[in-house]
Amino acid sequence: MPSQLRIGSLIGLTFLSAIALGSDDWTVLKQQGHDYVTFSNVAHFYQFPEYTRVSHTVSLRSDRRVIRAQTGTSELYINGVRFFTDFPILSSGNDELISAMDISKIIEPVMRPNRIKNSHKIETVVLDPGHGGTDNGASNRWGSEKSFAMDVASNVRRELIKAGYKVEMTRMGDKAIGLEERVNFANRFPNAVFISIHFNSSGSAEGLETYAVAPQGVASNMTNEKHASSGNTTWCQGNAQDEHNIALSAAIHASVLSRLSIFDRGVKHARFHVLRNIKVPAALIECGFLSSAAEGQRIATAQYRQQVGMAIAQGIQNYDAAVNFRGTGQTFAQAKTRLPAHSRPITEPLSAYVPPEPTHVDQPSISISAGE
Repeated sequence: MPSQLRIGSLIGLTFLSAIALGSDDWTVLKQQGHDYVTFSNVAHFYQFPEYTRVSHTVSLRSDRRVIRAQTGTSELYINGVRFFTDFPILSSGNDELISAMDISKIIEPVMRPNRIKNSHKIETVVLDPGHGGTDNGASNRWGSEKSFAMDVASNVRRELIKAGYKVEMTRMGDKAIGLEERVNFANRFPNAVFISIHFNSSGSAEGLETYAVAPQGVASNMTNEKHASSGNTTWCQGNAQDEHNIALSAAIHASVLSRLSIFDRGVKHARFHVLRNIKVPAALIECGFLSSAAEGQRIATAQYRQQVGMAIAQGIQNYDAAVNFRGTGQTFAQAKTRLPAHSRPITEPLSAYVPPEPTHVDQPSISISAGE
């Protein structure tokens, strides 16, 4: 039997905090030990005029927003961008169900990024080219991950400096940098975001993957993540930025997909070291597979890496614009009956965005590899 969401539940508190509305708006059902809601409830809350359910596949549509999911999977599509849910999509017989955790940690921040609390204009972007020094990362006949990641990061840096952002690098050259060093470095900067850039390797697999840290109580949904903390579901410092993390990851992921012909492997949650203890919004992006004959050859071209870098830079700017968008203001009662002025999800940038005035075009003031 359904029960009203109760304040005493930790997940319930998170859920209510994320949607910032009263419990009358949601009917919660317990399924497999977790809080779930129906997709018809989601359609009603987010005011989708079109809601269809065919063969356990649900589709919610409006003029510029689409959500699609299927029972028995852990996949959710928002405006065509693939997300991996923290708990599986279920069926109650009368409707399909999605977990309250996935509403609060994926749908809400992606659909309404300007309602994420404690958002600030980005002052500094910390770019983290993966690997370095004796750690080559993945490799193929054309080169190594450490070199390709460095080149992509340099392209991102150039575009962001043009747009007026301060950019810092965890490494500027081919130097080994510890994971904890990278995290501590990024945590030195207020009003910053952290982007870790990597390439993948796994047989003939192809595509783009982007990661935010897994929320408290949720295991990584990356099946091949193998390290000591991958199964740890306790709170970590990165969880203080859960909503920002997924919005940032989604904005970058959508931007790359919109500019390159690359398979969408989804936005996922994981517990990578550089994401767990970060104090600023953070994302880790795997920009393709070096092990794929076709994709590996594309990655080896300077043009491809430049396109990836430009797309990542644009995604960061899209995120900055969306989470800081402010409309004309609404009362609490108005917010209960219609979406905020910015009704576009993070996967669709604001057309009216004007980037900040350039402030400098010099070298980054600090970098780990510069000896700071």
